[in-house]
Parts: sequence; structure tokens; C-alpha cells
Amino acid sequence: MPAERYAVYYVPPRDSALAKFGQEWLGIDIETGASVKQLEINSISSSQFKAITSTPRLYGFHGTLKPPFSLAKNTSPEGLLVATHILARSLSKIEIPPLELAFIGKFLALSPETSSMQLEKLASNCVRALEGFRQRRSEQELAEYRQGKLTVHQEQMLENWGYPYVLEEFRFHMTLTEKTESDAERAILMKSAQEKCRDIIGQPIKITEIAVCRQNTPHEPMHVVERVRLGQN
Repeated sequence: MPAERYAVYYVPPRDSALAKFGQEWLGIDIETGASVKQLEINSISSSQFKAITSTPRLYGFHGTLKPPFSLAKNTSPEGLLVATHILARSLSKIEIPPLELAFIGKFLALSPETSSMQLEKLASNCVRALEGFRQRRSEQELAEYRQGKLTVHQEQMLENWGYPYVLEEFRFHMTLTEKTESDAERAILMKSAQEKCRDIIGQPIKITEIAVCRQNTPHEPMHVVERVRLGQN
């Protein structure tokens, strides 16, 4: 089975305040997969903060539209890009509600203040239209997801689409931390994030493009292969 995986993400414009915050918070540039200097958090050591952000750093600062997948047999990266361009031309640019900081379960993330049918439709279109490129998950991979105590409907999503949290189970978010058990640590992380992105939260976000991203091996970070503009122009 090929080591590389692909995904379709919302990746903020490279020169935006949102992108800059995510890059500095996670310590990685999703455009290239290169490490950058990670910002410092009061009361948390640099090594501890690096550990707290380790998995999000591997995937880069993004909002998932189609979750990571290995390419199916008889498909190719070039074919995926062509299909993504065709899909993107059929979709419209959208504006989503302002972002807020929230703990989803036990991990910190930026997510819209309210739900957005436009955003849900965008993600659904990406999941469905590019499904033919996804290689079915192995039984081992499915078993790993099932350790998370899925609902019956999430189990159906996993079986049908290779991921439990798509379509009706989808919730757009931009992950900032691992799961954090300590209430005190969560409070520090929330306060620090609020200070670092005070100019970002509360502002609506325009999504004018989607990004095809690739992870070369399980231990290498995701990076942008190509940004694809939505709509005909």
C-alpha cells in the first residue's frame, strides 16, 4: 500500500492573520511542511507545548473538508488534481460565520460560532465527489477508529466513507491541541490562544479556494500540493 496520503482542506490564505497564527501556534508551515519557530506560552514549557500540539502539527493548520486517504488502485495524484479542479469549478465561494475558540471534547480548536449550511454542503461535495479516489481502509485502521466508541450513525459513516465524522456528523474545526486532561492546562491554553488570535475571532471567514494536500509518509507532515479556486473565475 502506498505510504502517501491525500486530503482536501481549507487552508487560510498564506498572508492572512489566520494563517500566521496557525503557523506560529503549531510551529509548522503547511504550505511546505517545514518547521517554523513556535510561539511561547506562559506557564507551559516549550517542550510541553510542542507535545501538546504534536498531532495537529503533523497535519498542519487547516479545516478538513475530505479527510486523509490513500489513493485507490487505478487512480493517480494527477487524476485527483484534475477531479478537484472540475469539482471546484462547480462550487461557489462562501463566507462562513465568525470563528470562536472552543474545546471540542478535550482538544482546543477554532470553529464557527454557528453552523453553516454552505460550509456543510462544501464539505459534503468534497467527500462525495472525490470518493472514487479513496482506497478502502484496512480492518486495522477501522478498528483504531472504533476504539473511540462511535455511535451507530458514525459507524455507518466509517463504513461508507472511511471516516466517522463526515456528512451529517461533520463539524468544521481547525485543531490547535491534543486532547488535554488537565483543567488548569486547558485554562492556560484557552487564555493564551485568546490573546494570540484576538484579531481573528469574531470575524467571518471567506472560503474562495480548497487545497489538495499530501502526506508523504505517516511520520512526515501534510503540505499543500495545490490550491484550487472555487467557481468559474
